[in-house]
Amino acid sequence: MSAPLEHRRYPCQQCPWRRDADLADFTDADFIKLGAANGRPGAEASLDGPMMSCHLDQPGTAHAMRLCGGWLATVGHDHLAVRFHVLTGKLPADVLAPGEDWPALYADLDEMLAHRPTHRPCRRAPDEQTESQPASPPECRTSAGVHDGGTNVEEG
Repeated sequence: MSAPLEHRRYPCQQCPWRRDADLADFTDADFIKLGAANGRPGAEASLDGPMMSCHLDQPGTAHAMRLCGGWLATVGHDHLAVRFHVLTGKLPADVLAPGEDWPALYADLDEMLAHRPTHRPCRRAPDEQTESQPASPPECRTSAGVHDGGTNVEEG
């Protein structure tokens, strides 16, 4: 058996799956990445579909590209690769549900998107910049990482 997949056991403070997170901190590119890794009952994300890493875990950090705990607990059961990794022992089955002491999470991506603010003045991804609308100020977070079986998928 190969090594277990690194993952967060609890959603980070700014996890977009948390109901108390400020969704205005996330760019359109972040939500596109979430959509690419999203599955639904009867329309599960495929075995080769991207898997979401925590947006705080970036290449070159101490824990580069751990799978997002909030994503796993919320929609991991609708991702065929996640199911496969649970069946083969690379992920524990308990990652597919929030723990007792967890914060409230959105039920799915649609609910999260419904709570996303429509006005995000400083949230501009690098590929959304123009001369008249420059990049986000430093206090705005970077795009969420997309995990692809151990490799960060660079998009856009």
